[in-house]
Amino acid sequence: MRLILFAVRNIGRNRRRSAAILSLIAFGSAALLIAGGYAAANFSALRERTIRNGVGHLQIGAHSTEDDDVPLSNGLQDVEQLRSAVLTDGRVRAAAARVDFTGLASTGERSVAVIGRGVEPDQEYGRAGFAPTMLEGRRVAPGQAHEAMAAARLARSLGLKPGDRLTLMTATVDGAINGIDTTIVGIYTTGVRELDERSLVVRVDTAQALLATTRVSKLVVVLNRTEDTMPTLAALLDRLGAGDRGLTIQTWSDLAPFYHQVRALFSGIFAFLGVIITALVVLSAGNAMTMTVMERVREIGTLMAVGTSRLRIMTMFVVEGLTLGAIGGALGLALGYALARVLTAARIQMPPPPTFTRGFPLHIEVVPALYAWVFVVMVLTLGIAAVLPAARAARLRITDALGHV
Repeated sequence: MRLILFAVRNIGRNRRRSAAILSLIAFGSAALLIAGGYAAANFSALRERTIRNGVGHLQIGAHSTEDDDVPLSNGLQDVEQLRSAVLTDGRVRAAAARVDFTGLASTGERSVAVIGRGVEPDQEYGRAGFAPTMLEGRRVAPGQAHEAMAAARLARSLGLKPGDRLTLMTATVDGAINGIDTTIVGIYTTGVRELDERSLVVRVDTAQALLATTRVSKLVVVLNRTEDTMPTLAALLDRLGAGDRGLTIQTWSDLAPFYHQVRALFSGIFAFLGVIITALVVLSAGNAMTMTVMERVREIGTLMAVGTSRLRIMTMFVVEGLTLGAIGGALGLALGYALARVLTAARIQMPPPPTFTRGFPLHIEVVPALYAWVFVVMVLTLGIAAVLPAARAARLRITDALGHV
């Protein structure tokens, strides 16, 4: 404790230099916190956006076979029984059946290849909460007539608007060509340019009629909390006897390679930024501690002359560096927290990421583990930066130190 009090008093001896190094530590810490908070917010938002865009937390399908090129050759049957078994888990909020297909969409004058999705409106938009961003019209709804929603760029290329007729054509499960007439009831956007050019949504019964089957492609499971994904996966694998029934269960992480690519990119940028900021702090702190030692050479000589050991002198300067790191780190945490709150509250609109069509508001997440890590790094960084000047001070001879000018 005496060493710490002595270090605090020594820091106050040259207030201008101490203020400069504390400012550097504080701004360096705040920069790391803002960058890390921005990356964490992007990871979290991209994860939830991926899940809410229709991937879900888990997807239950059938094992792949050599007939996978045939539509729904290994689709799911007895969907209601499977859904009931899944919904017995209290962590599950919804289980929505899907039919995936590809084919042609034609207005009579022009045809475009499409990626189709058959959904159960009540499950998809009600319990699961998958809510497409509608630009015109409404979502598909239960009923007798065959309805469809077209993605924005697909609708633009075909000149579609709500109320128009659209013919869908694809190969059935038996290999025949089948077509069905639908009515466009809405125009929506996925937020991803490539998907907006090809995506189309119909009801499950419409997709099954088009493919001439009663099977579905998958069961999309939505949980109450994303954190429950892995425990729920383990429970469902055991409850459903997935291996014996020829079922596969994939998590959102298995189905989202883009998320992992973005996370790897941001992690690399953050690590590079952290190395640069830490290096600047180390060099500046080392220079400041060196100047401190040079100014106090006679004082060091006097301390050694009255019996102070070299180890204690070295420890004194290291503790001074650690104290600078602790004070500067604490100031940096406060500054980083304040900036995170202010920037988030400002709702600054960011430009669209690559392949996306819409921007997003700036959000800086406050991550307690990151704040603790930055504080520890700054304290250790200043302690390490003080080691070399402290070692030099401890090696001085008493006569040289006392006669230093």
